[in-house]
Amino acid sequence: MKLLNVTLLSLFFFQLSFSQTLKYADGTSQNMSNIFVNVNSNQNSNIKGSKYLNEDFISTKISSMPDQIFGVRYNIYDDQMEFQGADNTVYALNKSDDSIVITFTATNESYNIFNYIDEDGRQKKGYFIKLNNEGENLILKKHRIVFYEEQASKTGYDAPKPAMYKNVNDRIYIKLGSKEAVVLPTKKKKLVKALFPENSKIILDFINSNNIKLSNEADLITFVNYLNSL
Repeated sequence: MKLLNVTLLSLFFFQLSFSQTLKYADGTSQNMSNIFVNVNSNQNSNIKGSKYLNEDFISTKISSMPDQIFGVRYNIYDDQMEFQGADNTVYALNKSDDSIVITFTATNESYNIFNYIDEDGRQKKGYFIKLNNEGENLILKKHRIVFYEEQASKTGYDAPKPAMYKNVNDRIYIKLGSKEAVVLPTKKKKLVKALFPENSKIILDFINSNNIKLSNEADLITFVNYLNSL
């Protein structure tokens, strides 16, 4: 019985620790403990650059709560949507609900949650911008920030390089039907062989005849619209 009481007490304090309030952009607040989780947003001041798409918490809508406006910033490096609590504690959206869409109102840019396999073959869940909104096959764009460790002087004459976060080119993914999104191959023959082994000839013919460039977003939309028509 004592063990049961200790367990229940522990669960109570666990729930209490998450029962904080979040700020809406209009200054009001609400308990969102079932949707958000605490995160450590502290950043070493000696590191140059930023983890964020925008350092400020800006006006944002969440599809599951369409009548409210939140202050949100996108932590690209950690792939988290961060919210500022009423007590200035930072929270992140729980990514367990794939249906939630985050839209920054100023730019009208929306971020969707998808399961994906990264370039190292690891299964993950993260935020993507959809280049096409219709059809079961999708072309997705993912922002990237990489971290570079501090580098000591090599010769004693050149200056050491500080640790830094750096924006790098967005990465394009393709999601076919219900499969996980994967990095889009940049070579045409590799693309059709890896993803469309049974229809490689017809799809390669379409790519070549329409001069599809796999680095061009407009061309990729044309390509995925073709896939969705098959």
